[in-house]
Amino acid sequence: MNQLSPRPEPVFLGFPADSPAGRSIGAGREVAPDFPREWFEFVHPDDPHHYFSIDLTWLESTWTCRFGTPQCHGIDESLPEVGCCIHGAYLADESDRDDLYRAVSDMPAEYWQLRPADVDSYLAAADPTLLEPWLEWDEEEQSLDDASDDGPHIKTRVIDGACIFANRRGWRTGPGCALHQWAAATDQDMLRAKPEVCWQVPFSREDEWQERPDGQEILRTTIGEYDRRQWGGGGEDFDWWCSGAPACHAPQADGSLEPVWRTMKDELVGLIGERPYEVLAAHCEARRALPVEARAQHPASAYASNL
Repeated sequence: MNQLSPRPEPVFLGFPADSPAGRSIGAGREVAPDFPREWFEFVHPDDPHHYFSIDLTWLESTWTCRFGTPQCHGIDESLPEVGCCIHGAYLADESDRDDLYRAVSDMPAEYWQLRPADVDSYLAAADPTLLEPWLEWDEEEQSLDDASDDGPHIKTRVIDGACIFANRRGWRTGPGCALHQWAAATDQDMLRAKPEVCWQVPFSREDEWQERPDGQEILRTTIGEYDRRQWGGGGEDFDWWCSGAPACHAPQADGSLEPVWRTMKDELVGLIGERPYEVLAAHCEARRALPVEARAQHPASAYASNL
């Protein structure tokens, strides 16, 4: 009697196989999100009650943003050129809004494809009661006088299916974020030129007050990879996401291949501060002497290194 071959073990993709996330992972465009990670915990050098938990596997990965290049497929396959800028950028607070106002004031029109015609007249009027022409309220009933504690409601406008600052193909500076292109070309502070949510991704930051066993209350800041799950349930519906894509961990056009903790130093300093970054960088530098097999390597970086 013929024996039946054993059924192959199902591969856990981290998402339903028939979801956009499952299909992208199954096609090899991304790695599954569950893999061994190493974490580094330390205390703020200037504050004994502020702890940091840092995902070393992400910071030692070789990821770089490929927005505006063929390696960026976009979260919506029908609009790949706008990357992850489909929904507009929610502003974190008034300081974030003020930074964006100053950036718009300083950025020459040549960098911004979808610049509203009334930007100059709005800036000249300087009327604080009027909403900036590059912003909108997420809820129609929300007004300038309607403050809320349940999160930001104001965001950059969405034009033709994406953020108003997302340049499309055919523009003189090419596809990509107008604010980013201007900041990079003129050596502006990227952390002041772009909304906070934009320069933070693909880092996730969570701050949580905790009580130690001795009763002392501490603040724990956790820095990790902003993967699909960080977007909530909607992340499963993206056609593609970059943080787990080997193409975004591969050498750049100039052949460079550096870890995130180096290439995104400014962003990390913005997230945790200068002194904590020095502690982190010293630890990561010392770990470079370890053999690869002694570290929990990000699988997208491991795959890319063999391309």
